Amino acid sequence: MIMDRLPRCVQAFFTPFRRRLSKPQFHHLWSLVLAWAVNLRQAKVTHLAGLLAGRHRTARGRFLSDSDWDAADLLDRQAFALLGRMRPRRGEVIYLVIDDTRIAKRGRKMAGLSKIWDHAAQRFVRGHLVVTAAMVFRGVALPWRFVVWQPKKLAGRDYRKITEIAARMVRDFTAPEGLRVRVLFDAFYLSPVVTQACAESGFHWFSVAARNRAITREGGPKRKLADAAPGWLRHGGRAVRMRRSRGWAWLRIAAVDGRLSRIGSVRLVVSKRPREPWRTLVVIATNETGLDARTIVAEYEKRWAIEVLFKELRGSLGLGDYQVQSERAIRHHLHLSGLSHQVLTHHSLEAVGAQARKAKQELSLPPLSQRLDALREDLRRERLDRLLKRVPHGRLRTRMKRCLFELGLAA
Repeated sequence: MIMDRLPRCVQAFFTPFRRRLSKPQFHHLWSLVLAWAVNLRQAKVTHLAGLLAGRHRTARGRFLSDSDWDAADLLDRQAFALLGRMRPRRGEVIYLVIDDTRIAKRGRKMAGLSKIWDHAAQRFVRGHLVVTAAMVFRGVALPWRFVVWQPKKLAGRDYRKITEIAARMVRDFTAPEGLRVRVLFDAFYLSPVVTQACAESGFHWFSVAARNRAITREGGPKRKLADAAPGWLRHGGRAVRMRRSRGWAWLRIAAVDGRLSRIGSVRLVVSKRPREPWRTLVVIATNETGLDARTIVAEYEKRWAIEVLFKELRGSLGLGDYQVQSERAIRHHLHLSGLSHQVLTHHSLEAVGAQARKAKQELSLPPLSQRLDALREDLRRERLDRLLKRVPHGRLRTRMKRCLFELGLAA
């Protein structure tokens, strides 16, 4: 499928970009993002250029590496535009989920390469660590920002710790008026710099607390969570049923209040599945101390949305498939991958229709593979309609459509 013009089914998504990009930039942007979605698991410029008409692949490469456009701003604005399409109501909760992903690279000339620990391979590799933030609203995940961390040796005076990057994301996030914001992150980001940024912005945060953390309960001594948490669960825990993607599951949970070392006043919820070993015990911490234990567990579990997002971005949309060298080109690639995910979400919200605007109702969008198939089907149908309209003879047009239908190429 060769794309030579902007399809009607996604014009509403790309039209706002016209005011912020030059005409050549706008053409490169929409064509690359759509090719990204259509050409599954092939996000290299060489492969994408084969689906596009009018320009050589070197022009597409220059758009990534040399063209001056603000990819982060486009991703940010489109994320809030998609949020607006769901008509958020005052009092609803929006989640800002922060995590990082590690991308191993074999190249030696790429900008910002450093030695990082790859959790999947359980070894050190050379590559990039990308701090990522996503908005989750009514169950829909929207990629919002990507920042490539650099070690102090490469960054120099611009060096920032990973937690400082996360804190900057929190401070930069401005939710629509009337929405409550809850920030979700894992144990690595549970640091004073991140929690202070949440407090300054008026957000509540939820995180897992590592077992070597020290907590002080009112009138009691300071103790490590590894020593205290099992006792809390044994003597003060209760069994609850929690909803899962497939049915329900039992958990044993217990809640305590105290002061977490270097963090401040928190409510801790200890949880464990009844038949699993004690080493699987999890301690969830939050500064929203008015919530009950079951609600805190349910709220933190919404952090799983970013893990699903990483799987979709890396597995189907080529987040880590870049072969460019400059820092600007890498940044552009990451944000274009995020835009390709957003265009699929936009297309699915269009199909859902009014259901997407119902207040306080979780949306169940199809899996990414089905969203990809639906977009490809619409693009193919629009392309065939354009082809058939060029046939002036009515009977010939009908016969062509019948043949295409028999071949499975037309609806």
